[in-house]
Amino acid sequence: MNTENFEFPELVVHTHNGMRFYEAPDGNKYPSITTVLGKQKGKQKGLQEWRKRIGEEQARIVSGKAARRGTAFHNICEDMFILSDPEFSTKLEEDHKQKNFLAYCMFKEMKPYFDEKIQRKPLLLEQSMYSSKYKVAGRCDFIGVYNETLAVVDFKTTTTPKKEEWIDDYFIQCTAYASMYEEHTGIGIDDIVIMMVAEDGQVQIFEKKTKDFEDKLETMMDQFYEDLDANLQQL
Repeated sequence: MNTENFEFPELVVHTHNGMRFYEAPDGNKYPSITTVLGKQKGKQKGLQEWRKRIGEEQARIVSGKAARRGTAFHNICEDMFILSDPEFSTKLEEDHKQKNFLAYCMFKEMKPYFDEKIQRKPLLLEQSMYSSKYKVAGRCDFIGVYNETLAVVDFKTTTTPKKEEWIDDYFIQCTAYASMYEEHTGIGIDDIVIMMVAEDGQVQIFEKKTKDFEDKLETMMDQFYEDLDANLQQL
């Protein structure tokens, strides 16, 4: 099987008890990988402590700002990859700049790295995907050629730069996308990349191998479904 024979479908999204699920063509509903990552016990505890520390209202403001910034940044990136440079510059760049100035400025800091490292024609771009093996789904930013190698690339924005030991979740997320891709195409992806830019313009690029996170992905999915089953039994 290859990508010429398999067309990734756009999946319907459902929300249940604050969790996002994608409906696969066979009718199964799989949780999004971001939902699964967010349900980890350590993650939930840390988020609750943060909300308590700064207050619920301020937490909503900060979270909303980050979500809007990230969405705007992804929209700019998507337009850049879909359109050629002249079309992007003349038709959309000024519009993005006026509507989402912070995201636009962050994109401009990242763009030289895009131009240097990424082949402009992606195999998948902002595409919903799913895995029957892991019973998980999600929306992948980019699968294509990075540094002359097939890779899953995720674009991230952040308020301040992050240490590598803080972002294991991002590597697991990309490993999940690589697994989804291989499951449907038969093509394995060894490389995963996080391209991150902070509000101060600092760019961080983290390059990893899927093999180093496959066990973590499997363990995390097993724990998610164990917890889900336990919660259902209590109802």
